[in-house]
Amino acid sequence: MKDPITAPFKTPPRLACWLLRLRLSKAHYECIAGDLFEEYSTGGHPASWFWQQTLSVITPKFEHQKHSASQGTNPMNLFSGFAKDIQYAVRTLRLNVGFTAVAVLALGFGIGVNTTVFTFLNAVALRPLPVRDASSIVSIYQTFRGPTNRSVDGAISYFSYPEFQTYRDQNKTLSGIAASALVYVSLGGTTPRSLAGQIVTCNYFTVLGRTPALGREFTKEECETPNEAPVAVLGHDFWSSQFHADPSLIGKTIVINRRALTVIGVAPKGFPGTSLVPAAFWAPITMQPTMIPGRKNLEKSNLSWLEMVGRLEPGVSISQARADLSVIADRIDQTYVPRKTVLAVDVATLLGDPESRTILFAGGSAALLAVGLVLMIACANIANLMLARAAARQKEIAIRLATGASRWRLVRMLLTESVLIAVMGGAAGVVMANWSSQFLLQFVVASLPSDLPGVALNIELDLRILGYAFLISLLTSAAFGLAPAFQATRVDLNSALKDEGSGLTTGASRSWLRAALVSVQVSVCLVLLVAAGLLMRGLQAAQSVDPGFKTTNTLTAELDLKRQGYTDARAAVFNRQLVEIVSGFPGIDAVSLAGLIPLSGSNRETVVEMGTPPVKRHIRINSVSHQYFALMGIPIVRGRGFTEAETRERTLEDIAVISEATARRFWPGEDPVGKQMRHEDTLIEVIGVARDARSTSLSAVDSTYVYFPVTETGQSTLSLLIHSSEPPVAVARRVRSAVGSLDSAVIVNAKTIQEYVDFWKKPSLLVAAVAATLGFVGLLLASVGIYGVISYGVNRRIREMGIRITLGADTREILTLVVGQGMRPVLAGLGVGLLASAGVAKLMSFALYGVNPIDPLTFIGVSACLTAVALLACYLPARRATRVDPMVALRYE
Repeated sequence: MKDPITAPFKTPPRLACWLLRLRLSKAHYECIAGDLFEEYSTGGHPASWFWQQTLSVITPKFEHQKHSASQGTNPMNLFSGFAKDIQYAVRTLRLNVGFTAVAVLALGFGIGVNTTVFTFLNAVALRPLPVRDASSIVSIYQTFRGPTNRSVDGAISYFSYPEFQTYRDQNKTLSGIAASALVYVSLGGTTPRSLAGQIVTCNYFTVLGRTPALGREFTKEECETPNEAPVAVLGHDFWSSQFHADPSLIGKTIVINRRALTVIGVAPKGFPGTSLVPAAFWAPITMQPTMIPGRKNLEKSNLSWLEMVGRLEPGVSISQARADLSVIADRIDQTYVPRKTVLAVDVATLLGDPESRTILFAGGSAALLAVGLVLMIACANIANLMLARAAARQKEIAIRLATGASRWRLVRMLLTESVLIAVMGGAAGVVMANWSSQFLLQFVVASLPSDLPGVALNIELDLRILGYAFLISLLTSAAFGLAPAFQATRVDLNSALKDEGSGLTTGASRSWLRAALVSVQVSVCLVLLVAAGLLMRGLQAAQSVDPGFKTTNTLTAELDLKRQGYTDARAAVFNRQLVEIVSGFPGIDAVSLAGLIPLSGSNRETVVEMGTPPVKRHIRINSVSHQYFALMGIPIVRGRGFTEAETRERTLEDIAVISEATARRFWPGEDPVGKQMRHEDTLIEVIGVARDARSTSLSAVDSTYVYFPVTETGQSTLSLLIHSSEPPVAVARRVRSAVGSLDSAVIVNAKTIQEYVDFWKKPSLLVAAVAATLGFVGLLLASVGIYGVISYGVNRRIREMGIRITLGADTREILTLVVGQGMRPVLAGLGVGLLASAGVAKLMSFALYGVNPIDPLTFIGVSACLTAVALLACYLPARRATRVDPMVALRYE
C-alpha cells in the first residue's frame, strides 16, 4: 500500500504545486522530488521525463518567490494568514457541530456566571455616577492614622460640615465640592409612610451637572440659615408613583416629619442620587434639624456624617486633586494632634467609602472564586475534548508538517479554533449574564422587607462588562487551548503518515496531561460540592436553630416618634398610654418596651470600665422594660430581673442584667451578681444573669450583651413588643388603631419576631441555592469529562482489548483494567480536593450556624457521591470494551 502522502499527487505538476508549499530552497525542492522519484517511476512515469516536468514547474515559481522575498515582507500577508486561519476554524467547527455546541454551552455557562458577578460589582463600585462628564466627578473620603476621638453617624470615613466648608473654600483643583447625607423620614398625608431621601448642599445639582427636569434647583441663600429653607426637589420615580407625574405639584407642599416643604423641582429621569439607596427627595442641608430631629450635626466639627463629591477643574488629574486636598487635611490635623488624615480621591461611584468597598470586594472576590471554579472545570473538560480531536486529526497535522508548515504555524491555527470557541462562549455568556442579572436583581428586591427602600443599581451592559467578558474569553481560550495545541503538534511524521500509532511522540505525556485534567476537574468539583454541602447543612441548622427567645405569637411595633418631633418627655407619656391601651386588648399576654428588637439588624454599643486597674471593654447593650424577659422567654438564671418601678421612674442606667456569655468572659469562675462596671461617671451594678440569646445575629450567640432598664431618656426610640394568643395580623391592626387614636401622624411598622428570623435565613437560602447549582453543574461537567476521557481511551485501545480477549482475558479483568486506570486520576483529585475543601470550609465557618466546618457527614457523603459518579462514568465505556468482537478489533485501524 502506498504512503498516503503521495496518493493525491498522480502527475508531476500536482507534485510540484505540493512541493511549492514548502517555500524552501531549490536544492530542498530537488531533494524532496528525488526522494519521491522512485515511487512515481514505478507507476509508469519515465524518470527523466518526470524529473524535467516537475522542475519545469518549480523553477519559474522559485525564481518568482525569490524576487518577491527581495522586495520585503508584505504586512498584509500576516493579516491574510490570520484571516485564512479564521476561515478554516469556522469551516472545521461547522463540520463538528456536536463538539462545538458542547464546548460553547459549557463555556457560555462558566463565562456567564462570572460575568453576572462582575456585573453587580460593576454596578455598585465601578460604574461612574449617571451625571454629565462622569469621569470628572470624584468622591472624597478620609481614613485616620493615630489616635482619634471621632464621633460617627454613618461611616468614619465621612466628613463633618465644618470640614466640608474648609475643603470647599480652600481647594484649588476642584470647580466645586458638594456634600450629602442619607436620611430616613416620615411622609405625612392620608397614608403616612417612611421615605429615604438626601439632605445636600445647595450646589449639589450644579456640581453633578444634573439640572432638574421641572422647576429649579436650590439657591445659595437656602443653605445659609439652619432650618429656614423648607423646600425640596423630588426624585423623578417618587414624583411619578406618588403624585402621578403631576407638573402642577411645583409650588405645592408635602409634609415631611411634620414640616411642610415646598416642592421647587423634579430631578431628571434616571438620576437616583449619589447613594445606593435611591433618593425620593432632596432637601437643603440646613434642614438637618427637621430631617434628623434631636441632633445638631451642623455644629459638630469632629462628627463623620457627610459624603463629599467634587468636580475636577479642566486639565486637572485625580492625583493633583488628591495632593491639593491633602494639604488642607494636614492643616485640619493640626487641631487634632497627633491624628494623621489620609484622603481617598477616586472617580465617584454609588459605593465609594473605603469600609464598604473593602467588604464588597472581599465578598465579590469570594463569589468570583466560586464561579471561577466552575469555569475551571469547563476549561479542563474542553481541553480534554481538544486533545481527543487533535489525536483524531493527527494525519492532517502530520501532512501539514511534512509539507513545510512550521510548528508555530499549526499552533496558531489550533489556537484560532480555541479563540473562536471562547468568543462564541463569551457571547453566549454575556447573553446569559444579562438575563440572570435582571432576574437576580428582581429576586433580591422582591425579597427585601416592604419597609426597606430599594437599591439604585444600573446593571445594563457597558464597555466594562463587555471588556471583562472578552478578556475572560481570551484567558479561557488559552487555558483550554494551549496545552492541546502544543501536544497535538508534537508528531512523529513517520508513524503518523503510515498510521502506526497515535501520532504523538510520547503517548505517556499525552495520557499524563489527560489524567491531570481529570484530577483538576475532580478536585475543583469536590471543593464546590463540599461548600454546597456545608451551606446546605448550615441552612438546615438555621431552620432549627434556637435563637434563645420566643419566635411564635410575638409581634413588634416600631414607632417613628423621634421623626415626628417627640421629646423624650412627650414620648414617655405616649409610650405609657399605648402600653395601657394595648394591654387591654383581648388575648394579650404581655407587653414590653425595648430599645432594640432582636435580630432587627440594629445595634448599640458602648464602652465600660471594669476591674482593678480599670480595663475598657466594648459591650452591646439594649434598654428593656420589666416584662421583656418573660415576654421573650429569656429566663434569668442567676440573680433577678428588673422590677416595674425600676423601668418606670429610673433616670440613670445604674443597674444591669448581663448574658451568660458576658459573665463567662468578664468574670470567669466567679459569681457576677453584685459586680460593678463604670460607664463615664455612672457606676453600674450587675443584678442578674440572663440566658444567652442570638439577639444580634442568628449565626452565633452574642459574645457580650448587657440589658439596662428603660429610663426617661431615649423614650422616643423605643419599640413595642406584644405576646398574644390572637393572630398577629389582627393584633397589628388593633395596634395601628391604638396609635392612630393617640397621634394619627405616627407610623407603625409592625412585624412578627419570626419575620426577622426568616429575614436572616434568606441570605443563607440564596447562597446555598447558588452553591448547590454550581456544585451540580460542576459534578455534571466533571462526570462528562471523566466519561469522555475513558471512552476515548477505550476507542484508542480497541485492538489491544481484542488481543486481550483473544488471549483469554475475561469480562471482569477488562472491567478492572479500564475502571482501575480511569479511577487513578479521580482518586488523586479526591485527595487534593479534600485538602482544598478543608481550607475553604474554615473560611466559611461564619455562615454555617454552628455546623462544624470539617463536618464528617458532609465530607464523607460528598466524597462518596463523587466517587460513585466517577465509577459510573468509568464503568459505561469499560462495559463497552468487554463487548468488543476480537475479529473486528484485530482488523481495526
